[in-house]
Amino acid sequence: MKNIFLILILNFLLLSCGKEQGDILDFSSVGDEEVVPPEPLLVIGSQDTNHRGYATYNLDGELVSVGHFREELGVVRGLSAFDEDSFLVGLEGTDSVFIVNRAGDKTLLHGSAQFTGNIYDVLRSNDDFIYAIESNNIEVFNLQGTRRTDKIIPTTVGACVLNQPRGMILNSDGHLVVISRGNGRVLTYDISQTPATCLSTNNIGNSPHGVVLHSVGFLYVTAQGNHQVYRTNIDGSNPVVVWTTNTGIISTPTGIVEHPSGDLIIASSDTDTLERITTAGVRVGDVPFIRDSQALNVGDIAIIGSIEEVQ
Repeated sequence: MKNIFLILILNFLLLSCGKEQGDILDFSSVGDEEVVPPEPLLVIGSQDTNHRGYATYNLDGELVSVGHFREELGVVRGLSAFDEDSFLVGLEGTDSVFIVNRAGDKTLLHGSAQFTGNIYDVLRSNDDFIYAIESNNIEVFNLQGTRRTDKIIPTTVGACVLNQPRGMILNSDGHLVVISRGNGRVLTYDISQTPATCLSTNNIGNSPHGVVLHSVGFLYVTAQGNHQVYRTNIDGSNPVVVWTTNTGIISTPTGIVEHPSGDLIIASSDTDTLERITTAGVRVGDVPFIRDSQALNVGDIAIIGSIEEVQ
């Protein structure tokens, strides 16, 4: 036993000789654990009135979890990230906004008799207000769910006219971009002021619907009327078709997000699929990115968690 103890001491001294002063017995890393960010998740919401569900997938398109709003009798119409661990849901039917976390726990943010229009997209702004499309207006709430009547965006603000608005995004200038389906416009608002002001209005496509701000600095917009995808400047100007009509692959597109690769993930509501295409308009692979029983008449899609960690 003494021999073993002496050998251990000798090994310790030999190892110590190769270290500089102050390195011996350095336990500074003991107990430190690398903080691993949560895995990004792709969230889809079904408009199917029997399904009334949502599902999450990893970024390879593999199913992670499912949830539903059957008890609430709601149809998922709008989705967006709330933080890295939860997402906002705009619910049509019971007309409300929920926060849902990764575990599937649902928290009602807002629902009242004053919120009874056609509910579509939802969005958290940089200054922590929640924007929600309600018919031809955009309602605004604080993080406690209190309605902010002073910040509501009405149908007409200057040259900006909301006509069946569907998708929203914040552009790189922090301005609110709204896709107005009925009049085929991309509307841009300065929401740093109260009330918001109209900055620009630009024509685009045939019945535009969804929008994403891509990391390269352009907007990409889906158009349902001609089943196309456009690239525009951050205010919706100078639209260029990047995906031409091919209803065998993309038909009546709704939501659109950026994959960490830089590709676009697009919900094709008529084919009950999600497709992955490059920004040059080339389909990735020869089968849908997602096609399963959860992807029925997808109304919107979103990504939660930072995709920068996997780029």
